[in-house]
Amino acid sequence: MIAIRGLAVVLFGVAAFAPPSVVEAQDLDQAASLAFNDGRYIDAAITFFDAIDAYERQPELRAKAEYYVGRSLYKAGYLLPAYQFYGEVVNEGESHPYFLRAIEGLIDVAEAIGDDTLIPEIIDRKYGESFRRLKPEVLNTANYMVGMIAQRRGDFDVAKDYLEGVRRDSAAYGKARYLLAIMAVKRAADTGAVRYDEAIKHFTTIEELYAQATDESQRKLYRLALLGLARAYYSQGDFTKSIEAYENVPRFSDDWYDAMFESGWAYFQEAKFGRALGQVHAIQSPYFDDRYRSESFVLKATAYFQVCHFDRARKALNSFYRIYRPMAERLQPWLSGEYTDAELVDLIVNGDDRFPRELQRHLGRNPRFRKFLGQVQEVDLELKSAELKLPPSRFERQLVALLQSQREQRVSLTGKLVRAQLRREARFLGILLNQADLIALETTSAERKMLAAGKDITKGPRAKGPRPIIPDATYQYWAFQGEYWIDELGYYEHSIKDECVPEVFE
Repeated sequence: MIAIRGLAVVLFGVAAFAPPSVVEAQDLDQAASLAFNDGRYIDAAITFFDAIDAYERQPELRAKAEYYVGRSLYKAGYLLPAYQFYGEVVNEGESHPYFLRAIEGLIDVAEAIGDDTLIPEIIDRKYGESFRRLKPEVLNTANYMVGMIAQRRGDFDVAKDYLEGVRRDSAAYGKARYLLAIMAVKRAADTGAVRYDEAIKHFTTIEELYAQATDESQRKLYRLALLGLARAYYSQGDFTKSIEAYENVPRFSDDWYDAMFESGWAYFQEAKFGRALGQVHAIQSPYFDDRYRSESFVLKATAYFQVCHFDRARKALNSFYRIYRPMAERLQPWLSGEYTDAELVDLIVNGDDRFPRELQRHLGRNPRFRKFLGQVQEVDLELKSAELKLPPSRFERQLVALLQSQREQRVSLTGKLVRAQLRREARFLGILLNQADLIALETTSAERKMLAAGKDITKGPRAKGPRPIIPDATYQYWAFQGEYWIDELGYYEHSIKDECVPEVFE
């Protein structure tokens, strides 16, 4: 069970003691430096830590000790305490002789633990002219972080300046282009733009850059760019290109499900209702039973309604109501209850019989949640290591206190994310329920029109529909026999006949 443990307050001060002589201080520095150079990083961290007060009358050595406690801890694998000690140096500002090296250290920690929240905010606050002296790759990453923080707070002009300053040869280049694309989408949507050319340009750049990449983080950016490209084309009404981008998302990747479902709406917009229903058929297969599929029922009902298969539309709506009306009710106690951040994290990690399992899996799959949870788990590993391996000492006690505080902070961030996601999903489910109600009302109205015109609305077994068009010789036609085959997912198409009566629905 996830639970906050330990102290909430971190004390960076150390107990005062009589300062040693200059000779003794220099010996201490030599001992610490030797341990560091020999790769005995824990010994070095302990010695540098003990030396901080010892160098009270030697500011240069004290500054070195303050930085090298963090550096030694980083080398020893204690990333979160390293973050704290680097942070102390950075907080002293540019006057600290190790300021820029501590900035670089913070960026190393951020990349190691996937922190895109706390450390980037520090970089944003401390960014100044001195950053120009950073190594080019470090500066590019810092620019990306500042741009990311500006983008989150909605300051798009500032964000654009920093993100466009990330050079093409930087590892942060693709991520910077992606944020530029996201901002371009937001601007186009907010201004009611007809075209999304700027966003499409950025997404296409990422697609071309990482099409042959083997690094998983770059492959992920490639897939996200394809999804972004598809959504941008969809937003400007170019549904054919949207479908093309969706279908380029690699099959069986962790973004394939989203691409397959969203392309269903693009097929719907092109009035290819058989293909839209085929996508729903695929994602409602047993292969995706662990997915949150609420919207698929709405797409299914809407597609059937468009071709006047009112009985099938009602069947889809009834399935939706049966699953998701109770789910909406079960969510309410978790939205209004006084649950702590730690309890909400535990809810997603371990589940609860009172909480919908489908939604728990959905929230647990959220990339940001996984990243935040990974940081909590990293703290746990480091805390266990410190308690088992470090000898009892003032240093050990402070290190454990640092880790306990970091755990509390990281759990709090993760819990707040869960809380926000719960509210978002509750709102979205409410919207879907309202849409379903509207479809049900429209279906009733359409049936009444049919009856008023003397048309039959009762449906028995329908005749077999026409065979779908086969694109080319690389495709084969197989009628669905009630069995799902994983290699057929994404290729289903319903043979469906338009049953709308023109004189009734003019």
